Amino acid sequence: MQFQQQHGQIPHSFWLQSSHHLTSPLEASMNAEHQDAGAQHQEESTDAVAAGPSNSNQISTSFFPPPPQIYKKFTKRNLRYLEILNSHKLAEGEAPWEELAPSQRLERQNEILRQSVDSAKRAEHEVGLDIDMAPVGEEVTETTTLELPDFDLKKELEPPNIDWIEEDGGYTVFGQLWPIPDVTPTLEQLGIPVLYPLEGTDRKQLLLTLLQTLLQTYREITADLLKPAQPYDVWVPAVPDPSLTPEQQQQQMATNPGFWTQSTEAKDRLKHMQNVVVNMQFLINELRPVQAKETLKLIMQMQLERRKQETQLIKDRCASMRSRVQELKSMLARQSDS
Repeated sequence: MQFQQQHGQIPHSFWLQSSHHLTSPLEASMNAEHQDAGAQHQEESTDAVAAGPSNSNQISTSFFPPPPQIYKKFTKRNLRYLEILNSHKLAEGEAPWEELAPSQRLERQNEILRQSVDSAKRAEHEVGLDIDMAPVGEEVTETTTLELPDFDLKKELEPPNIDWIEEDGGYTVFGQLWPIPDVTPTLEQLGIPVLYPLEGTDRKQLLLTLLQTLLQTYREITADLLKPAQPYDVWVPAVPDPSLTPEQQQQQMATNPGFWTQSTEAKDRLKHMQNVVVNMQFLINELRPVQAKETLKLIMQMQLERRKQETQLIKDRCASMRSRVQELKSMLARQSDS
């Protein structure tokens, strides 16, 4: 009351500013950023409603697909939260982060963040803010509430550990293992039969042989397509058991002479063509160093030929200029004689 008598009626905005100062700087900045993000999201949703309903299942026809939605989690507030988590030291006997379940990690994360914000608020109060300046009968309350992220910050925002990838010898992407360093698997490891000798052969001749095999198999498939319609089932005669007597074998053949099965000749030829193509690709990959060497030789030869042509052009131009100079000298000599 004495303060009001000396300075007059205190405006209401002053108390709002005072109540804002009672909030810690860390919490105030985080909450302000959250409010800005919420306002922006509200404006975007309002624009979307004004624009009309949109098809969420619409396929993006852009040449460059949009980035993954995880980038939206890299806000300034979440990054400050991550700094707080990384600076927190675990007590003795406290389980490390890797041994905790997802729910336990999230619970510990929220507890550490709340403790950090509370400690920042207590430090702010200890500075000596004048809390007694609030009006009588009015309590100072926080204008905003602290909202913590509902996902694991350390798991989502921290980059992968390169040392672990090197120790494991590779990494997995979409269920496929990529070794480090990159190792080209052999045909045996891929389960594909090798159709050429591995050592002491000419790669060029092998490629020509495989090409001829591929063309021959293609001709056979084309010939099968041009034949009249035939049944796809093939009769497979039974093989008698050699351990039986001739009478028993005859009885076995009489009861079970054989069976009909579906012909796999076309599938076998297609599979053979596929194996031939893979073998050709493997041989071509082995010739990549030779190709690079020959390409460098060709480039150097082209550069040498171009320099020879330029040198010859300069020599021809010099010869023409000399002949022209001689003609001019002879013309001057004739004019001086006359």
